[in-house]
Amino acid sequence: NGVVRKNPGASLVDLGDGVLCVEFHSKMNAIGGDTIQMLHAGLREASANFAALVVGNEGEHFSAGANIMLLLLEAQEENWDEVDLMVRAFQEATQALRYADVPVIGAPAGLTIGGGGEIALHGDRLQAAAESYIGLVEVGVGLIPAGGGVKEMLARSVSGLPTSDADLLPFVQQAFETIGFAKVSTSALDASRLGFTGNADRVTMNRERLVDDAKALALERVRDGYQRPARRTIPVGGDAVLAALKLGIHLAWRGGRISDHDAVVGRALALVMAGGSLPHAATVGEQYLLDLEREGFLKLCGERKTLERIQYTLK
Repeated sequence: NGVVRKNPGASLVDLGDGVLCVEFHSKMNAIGGDTIQMLHAGLREASANFAALVVGNEGEHFSAGANIMLLLLEAQEENWDEVDLMVRAFQEATQALRYADVPVIGAPAGLTIGGGGEIALHGDRLQAAAESYIGLVEVGVGLIPAGGGVKEMLARSVSGLPTSDADLLPFVQQAFETIGFAKVSTSALDASRLGFTGNADRVTMNRERLVDDAKALALERVRDGYQRPARRTIPVGGDAVLAALKLGIHLAWRGGRISDHDAVVGRALALVMAGGSLPHAATVGEQYLLDLEREGFLKLCGERKTLERIQYTLK
């Protein structure tokens, strides 16, 4: 009854008590332009008239990721400006979720992969159903995450550095393997092992209570005096980390564990996770890493093998 706005991809629903919900309802809750538009609209509406925002739905799956059919058509036509705009719009939406004026609670359940995983990673907190399968699986179609997923996983992995001059490689390598091997959590509890959830996130055992629990957590965050987080800077390793990651890719390729194109995708991912080809370790802003993500994604969209993988997946 509480639908505030609606389009073919998503709706804004008033959950009562000052909490607004963005509900996806496309096929497999795939993310397209309509969904992105409604996320932005939800954030504006929540900032103006509500105390908190929940991103969740009562479908079988939270989201199976971005609409790759749309991406394939644009790439085949070589509409690179269109692809660039799509990726920028998605990055802006995930960043807006992270730095919203009101607390944003993600409520994943079922498949929460690709772009769906990136949306879940960027909220203030997660209230995840126990049966949540979270993962950044873009390498499966010959791409890298470009909605802030690589940036977010890198930021989380290096947040545990014991000292500012500690060796970054073991921390970065863990996140690199999670994305590079397209690891997906077997449950919400398993998601913490892979770095998709943190200590402050919560789990709902009964799927039917998920949205209600997410609403309760949102109101709790309001009572706690939620403040928009400050912009972060992220330490990166530059050439030293890039060389180590590339060596790992080369050895895996030589050992026959990954294909030629897997190695191409792996090197594109390594470049982002190392913070680009910097001559030494440095501290960079989030936008710098988002630009690297987008650049790597666009390059891979121009690879014939990537387009073949996308076609195969769609079939």
